[in-house]
Amino acid sequence: MRVPDFKRYRGSMQAIAFFVCGMIVGAAVYNAMILDQTNRIMTQNYEIKEQLELAEKQLQLNRQVSVIRSIVIFVKPPEGKPALESVVQVELKEALEKDLSILKGRSVYEIGTDAQLVRRLLEGKVYTDIGDKDYGVQIKTMLVADSVLQAWVEAEVRLRK
Repeated sequence: MRVPDFKRYRGSMQAIAFFVCGMIVGAAVYNAMILDQTNRIMTQNYEIKEQLELAEKQLQLNRQVSVIRSIVIFVKPPEGKPALESVVQVELKEALEKDLSILKGRSVYEIGTDAQLVRRLLEGKVYTDIGDKDYGVQIKTMLVADSVLQAWVEAEVRLRK
């Protein structure tokens, strides 16, 4: 058997070699592009995670800041009635603060539903033996500002049965 002369295939062998080398270089360039893109995505992912952690910390801080820390109550008599004695006002304020203390530590953003519940619970409630009299209270206004719950209530003397 005769060995063919490779001079005849020299041009096509060079073309095939050039094509194979191009495929290898192309694959290397493509791999480098994919690696670069992956690196960018990972870097961006770490930055976004850091921003998320910072945002969560700020949100947690805002939630802690935006809770009811104290309660201030203003007691007034109904329209056309004489003012209550200061001793009676102080005792009523203490009793009302004790009843409203369940709202301390609650978020100011959730106070709307809590205020309606408290209003229903205290609607017509009678506080006994305050200055030897019984007083009925009615919440007129509740306001939350700077983590302080302010409540305005009307108190009037109730007759004992």
